[in-house]
Amino acid sequence: MIEMGEIGMFEVDALGEMRWANESWYKLSGHPVDKAQHADYSWASYLHPEDADAVMRSWNRMVSGFPETFELRFQSKQLDPETNEMVIASCVPVFNDETNQVVSIAGILIDITAQKEIQQEAIRRAEALERAQASEKLFARFAELAPAAIYIFHPGSGMQYCNDRFFDLTGHPRVQANSEVTWTQAVWQDDLGLMESAWTTMSVGEEQSPIQVRLCRTWSNEEGAQGPIWAQAQFSPELNSDCSLKSILGTLTDISPLKFAEQIQRKRIEDQSLLVEEALEAKRQQENFIDMTSHEMRNPLSAVVQCADSALLSLEHARLLSTNACPLATLKELGEHQDDIQEALQTIIACSLHQKRIVDDILTLSKLDSNLIVITPTIVRPIAVLEDGLSMFRAECKNEKIDLAFREDPSLAAEGAHWVSLDPSRLLQIIINFLTNSIKFTRGRPISRITVTLGASSRRPPERWGGITFAPCRIIPQDMKSVPGFLKRIYLWIKVEDTGCGLTKAQQGRLFHRFSQATVKTHVQYGGSGLGLYISKSLAELMNGAVGVCSEPDQGSTFAVFVSTCTAPPPTRGESPIGRELQRSYSGALTPVSELSTMFSYSVLIVEDNVVNQKVLSKQLQRSGFKVHVANHGLEALEFLRTTKLWRRRTQTGVDLHIILMDVEMPVMDGLTCTRTIRELQDRGEIVSHIPILAVSANARGEQIAETRKAGMDDAISKPFRIPELLPKIEFLARRGTDLGDHESHA
Repeated sequence: MIEMGEIGMFEVDALGEMRWANESWYKLSGHPVDKAQHADYSWASYLHPEDADAVMRSWNRMVSGFPETFELRFQSKQLDPETNEMVIASCVPVFNDETNQVVSIAGILIDITAQKEIQQEAIRRAEALERAQASEKLFARFAELAPAAIYIFHPGSGMQYCNDRFFDLTGHPRVQANSEVTWTQAVWQDDLGLMESAWTTMSVGEEQSPIQVRLCRTWSNEEGAQGPIWAQAQFSPELNSDCSLKSILGTLTDISPLKFAEQIQRKRIEDQSLLVEEALEAKRQQENFIDMTSHEMRNPLSAVVQCADSALLSLEHARLLSTNACPLATLKELGEHQDDIQEALQTIIACSLHQKRIVDDILTLSKLDSNLIVITPTIVRPIAVLEDGLSMFRAECKNEKIDLAFREDPSLAAEGAHWVSLDPSRLLQIIINFLTNSIKFTRGRPISRITVTLGASSRRPPERWGGITFAPCRIIPQDMKSVPGFLKRIYLWIKVEDTGCGLTKAQQGRLFHRFSQATVKTHVQYGGSGLGLYISKSLAELMNGAVGVCSEPDQGSTFAVFVSTCTAPPPTRGESPIGRELQRSYSGALTPVSELSTMFSYSVLIVEDNVVNQKVLSKQLQRSGFKVHVANHGLEALEFLRTTKLWRRRTQTGVDLHIILMDVEMPVMDGLTCTRTIRELQDRGEIVSHIPILAVSANARGEQIAETRKAGMDDAISKPFRIPELLPKIEFLARRGTDLGDHESHA
């Protein structure tokens, strides 16, 4: 039984010589059975080198009388050197009964290689599980910190995992279970088909390249660009043994900035071919504008020179006739010369006003380009503003035999728009441009009629309104604060209908553009710089409105404008006078001498360095009844003040002075410095009462006018101007100065 067993049994004497062993021991140890090979400790030479020292330590304990159980490996030629067969040895010492000394060691060997392999496998599995758990924790931490959206999808059960970035990037609502995540709440509706196509490709075992899709969440950058977030979707499918789809590991990376840059680059590339053409077109438009402006400025200038020559020639003839006897024929010739002179002077005035309009248009365009136009609403009657505009052209329409009519639409009363809050000067500028165009194109027509209609609407007129097509708006309207007490917001609209030559669709498309007219020959036949309608469009857009046109060739045109406003109660001080000065500046008719030569008895000091301007203005004021004094610069003006009754030491003996007309740009001492000095002298009491100062200068910009008022001037008028514009200002300031002076004297 011992020989047949799988357990190796043996006995070794205390000197290490093998006494006996069964067959299993020899198989396990690899020791030869031949007794001749059983030298002292011969078995030790078959131990695995790594285990020899440990076995010999156990041997020393056993010969000392202690039992031992230990593991060891044998190494022999019969065994595979790459194998590590493991056995366990259990040994006990055998004692002499008489001497109680160890005489031998008996033991058994059991093969535990299989058990060891199972143990090692269990250890490996435990270690692999520990590593897998650590890897899973590391992946979970990486997935949460990753800048890309990461997800794991199973075809049968849906989404299994989504990191926080997935919800942040896609805008998908956070859910309790990941299986509730759906692509319809993450991907832009138009790109769902692209995502589903990628899913179909992977479901049949094919690889899917990265795709770019838009997500439901909105993206914006510092420049204000907005749109759906663009993401690049990448997929890593895991397949079963039958090549069916097991799961998908996917990522979504935000590429919105790259996409935005790509769109800009693409647009630049697409537009690159148009850059040269646009540059040439811009150059052509500028050249056309210069040509038109030069034409519009030189033509009236030529007429001015010729009319001046004609007036001088007529005056010379009249002088020669006056030196002779004056029979009836001669008197008749004098009357004809007088008519010629009057006609020449009226032409000069009309041409000068035409040039002034062109200069005003160019200045307004410059302000629009520099964002210097300010909309200043005030409470006005819209009918009064429109009547101011119409009154400027009634005389011209009468001369041209054009029927100019005004119609109040019932909607104006229905909306309660009797008084509104708007900028009347800007609205009047649009009306003037419309009427100027209508008169220009209606002049000489078989039926010459212009009808102006004023109405209101509670809703913003649509893009197409009663046949009128409004131009698209490109300017952001100004934030016009409503005046206190406004009632409701409305839209005020104005139509100007004429029976002129009309416009084709192509010609209408060129309107309302900078430097653009209906045709390239328009300025030759009708004149104009091509800026009026563009300025009107810009002003309307600043007032949250628009301009439009409806026209047919040879059937006339209808120009329309609407602006945003609000109804308001009437002001306590009566109707606003705004628009009167514009009426005077745009009116081309001469004011009769009888109206100019009113009973003015004011004394005026003209401070002007230009001798021609001194001479012309002095004569005109003297003819109107003024007593005129002249100073060449500010220092001479201060010297003259010391000779007037305004000076503290000359109140009884000095000359009278009621108002100063002060130029701004002068040598020696300019007008602003002179005005500040006068106000300082007035504060110190050297000048006994307030002297009105009216700025008379070619500086016409708003900030320049504000600078004159800051220096202490009472009002301003810009060159060029006409006497009918100047006299009311002088009269108002002189009377107010007299009232202030009387009040100060009384005090």
